[in-house]
Amino acid sequence: MIERKHISLYNESVKDKRSSCMERKLPAYPIFVKDPNFSFWSTSDVLNDTDITSWYGEKKPMYGLLRLPDGEVWCFMGDIDNIDGKNVKKAKQKEVIVSSFATTYIFEAGSVEFTVKFVSPLPPDDVERISEPVCYMSYSLNKDIEAAEVSLFISRRIAYDSNPKLPVNDTCRNYAYNVGKDRAAFIGLKRQLYLSNNEDWAGADWGYWYVCGKDAAALDCYDFERYILTGKKDFSNVDEEKFIAAFETGKEGFITLAYDSIVAIDYFGDFKKTLYLENHTIIDAIKDVRENKDKIEARLDEIDEKLKIKADKISPDYYDILAASLRQSVAAHTAIADNDKKVVFLSKENGSNGCIGTLDVSYPSMPLYLIYNTELVKGMLRPILKFARMPIWKFDFTPHDVGAYPFCCGNVYGAVETGKYGSIIKNKCGELQPQYYLFPENNGEIDEDMQMPVEECANMLIMLYACYAFDGDITLYADNADLCEKWVRYLVKYGLKPANQLCSDDFAGHFANNLNLAIKAAVGIGCYAKLLEESGSNGKEFEKTAKEFATEIENFSENLTHLPLTWDGKKEGFGIKYNLLFDKVLDLNLFSRNLREKETDFYIEKSLPFGIPFFDIKNYVKSDWAIWVAALTDDPEKRKKMTAPIANFLKNSPSRVPFCDWYMGDTGEKLFSQARSVVGGCFALLLADALKEK
Repeated sequence: MIERKHISLYNESVKDKRSSCMERKLPAYPIFVKDPNFSFWSTSDVLNDTDITSWYGEKKPMYGLLRLPDGEVWCFMGDIDNIDGKNVKKAKQKEVIVSSFATTYIFEAGSVEFTVKFVSPLPPDDVERISEPVCYMSYSLNKDIEAAEVSLFISRRIAYDSNPKLPVNDTCRNYAYNVGKDRAAFIGLKRQLYLSNNEDWAGADWGYWYVCGKDAAALDCYDFERYILTGKKDFSNVDEEKFIAAFETGKEGFITLAYDSIVAIDYFGDFKKTLYLENHTIIDAIKDVRENKDKIEARLDEIDEKLKIKADKISPDYYDILAASLRQSVAAHTAIADNDKKVVFLSKENGSNGCIGTLDVSYPSMPLYLIYNTELVKGMLRPILKFARMPIWKFDFTPHDVGAYPFCCGNVYGAVETGKYGSIIKNKCGELQPQYYLFPENNGEIDEDMQMPVEECANMLIMLYACYAFDGDITLYADNADLCEKWVRYLVKYGLKPANQLCSDDFAGHFANNLNLAIKAAVGIGCYAKLLEESGSNGKEFEKTAKEFATEIENFSENLTHLPLTWDGKKEGFGIKYNLLFDKVLDLNLFSRNLREKETDFYIEKSLPFGIPFFDIKNYVKSDWAIWVAALTDDPEKRKKMTAPIANFLKNSPSRVPFCDWYMGDTGEKLFSQARSVVGGCFALLLADALKEK
């Protein structure tokens, strides 16, 4: 046995070794992404400069190696400084290419050039495939070297976090066995406590991770060292520093990474697997991807190519924005089936509080899903509608969320310690939220002042009518017409000049007379009128109200260069009026084209290097809303001017994290959230044409 210094897996010192010569495409590159607990990224432009991390920045060491017949070992993924091996060389990265479903790297290893492609199969028109928890890494060499071996080694750190606020038991088990003609290895904690945390900046520490290739092994850190030195696979696997690895040989091949959460979501007391795993095992999933990889990839390429053609008609850099958005948005959700076998599509508010199924997160993400699959939009609405019928929800407006991921336990935004049941609220890291959905009544456990009443009522009505406009199915509205009537009447009573309250952009705080909210109320009422008409009822009363709201807003703007932030605010102040979008897309015709064009002219004047500020108070940019307002204009040149700063942000933001939707417009520095689903809103410029195609 070769005695060597223990392999250095965790280099905790802060180093910046990032290549200055590699053209940057993104702040962070998606490597393997499927859902909030299966989300791994590279935060460097050069794949082998740094370790892979989770979306929230936790190191998840993964090492990609190419072993050539001469014994040379080339590292193409992971921080090579963490590998203590004399014959490990750093492959030279030549290029990185980002498409909708893949991140592709081209490397040189001596005289050999090879391509490595990381694919996350997330076609938004296929819910089964979205919920099948398997990604893969494929490779090809430019020479037919039969004895060349490509391997992927994954540390036990994939199975847990090192969050000091959470209890950690890092003792893992790993094992390997045959899967059909291939071989798989799995790793997970010996202690399996399903759904054991609902923190925001954390992942699952339950379930099992699988790698699969022509060969696979369970091993420890010393075995890893010996393999690097000798190429031998006589693994002892006795040390606690566990790894799993998969191997492929020859000119081309691929390795799959899969995650079996065992339990993915607590859906109001029902423990749910992902939709695919409800009727299949994780081994079925691995076999499916390994047997159908070419078919899967052909479908992904077809979607990507069509998307690129459409995006290039908008602006030369719009496709780059969409490619940065698609995987991230879909992978910020978990798809399950409810007890009626209906799709439920649950987002996690990554980096912004960890809420699950937040309605005002679903609303901005909606453009992507309307274009490809309205069933996913309905899957966002079903849990909100379900919770709204429970005894604790006594309010005349729509809930904000349905819990804290992965627990659908009821609205937790604004949950407080006052009231009859308040003493059992979660109040520190490591605790779980109580089962609000079982409470017999509300005695102050949910603070009304921390809700978003006008925002969420309008969101629900707009989303329901948008679904109908895109697919012609009115069933979800019809099944919940009583709730919708209650919510539209709330908008009629309080929507035109909203009281002091929060809106989707809660970072702005409470303020009254919000004009953007007034616009949303008008659009929401207009959508409700359409729903009534399409379901055979008379919507004239609400159509009239919506037009009256819109007329009052239009008249107010008549002698102004733009609409201010509030009805009573300073005239030179502003806030972007992104809620005009669905009036235009859905042909409600409540507001004039002149108003939209006047607004976008003003926004362009105020634009900063990294985007249009959300309002005049601070230089905050919301990337999703910035694209929404670009879709308000019909002028191609104005659209280009409004999308270019977002593309600039992706290439030049100093914050190396997954696509952040809230950042400073002058510096590009991220402010809070990252890796959120709301970037699905970047598809807004394709909405009108998509509806015509439907």
